[in-house]
Amino acid sequence: MLNIPDRALVNRRIPKSKLYKQIGVDTNLERKFIDEIENIIWKYKLSKETTNLQPTNKVEEIQVFEILLKEKYISIEILENIDRTIPYPILFLLRYKDEVKLAIAYKERNKIDENKMVVNTYYQTKWMKQHELDVDILKGLNLEEVYNNLIRQLIPIENTLEEDLEKLIELNERIESLKKEIKTLEKKIKREVQFNRKVDLNIELQKKKKELEQLLNKE
Repeated sequence: MLNIPDRALVNRRIPKSKLYKQIGVDTNLERKFIDEIENIIWKYKLSKETTNLQPTNKVEEIQVFEILLKEKYISIEILENIDRTIPYPILFLLRYKDEVKLAIAYKERNKIDENKMVVNTYYQTKWMKQHELDVDILKGLNLEEVYNNLIRQLIPIENTLEEDLEKLIELNERIESLKKEIKTLEKKIKREVQFNRKVDLNIELQKKKKELEQLLNKE
């Protein structure tokens, strides 16, 4: 399914209590761990020894965690807190019954404490059957390229030739922001009773839609 070498397999269950202690969760987050997660498994370790790919200063290893869910949902706070605590990129393989999805965050080392990470946006696949997963896990000449290419494959942007990862992330963030602005404007237009104000909002809406269309078709 993931096309990862057998020598990278760890397959070790991580007790939730161990994560609580390492993360320092409050009662609210602990409740989410208990209610949403059945098991957490350290599935694979992608390193120089297990993949023959060289590490870099930014990416020394990549971990793959399989999380078995009680429901078809996981709170983003759970992933964020795991990611902040572990100083390596983590590819999450989320599993609910016979369906799976992948999730990974764009994250960087904390400039004050290098053992902690600053977690930004998460990129995810849709829920699908296991055999439908089509992600090239080990695409790249080193582990940093592998990590960057994982993010590229999970970013929901098509028809772009943008190679720079940071610019691609900025493009995705602007697209998501525009989608939210468009929805907000559409709701305002429906509620607005003054004709002149409705016209002004509609002009603004069309501008946002045009900008979104241009970004979606950017090559």
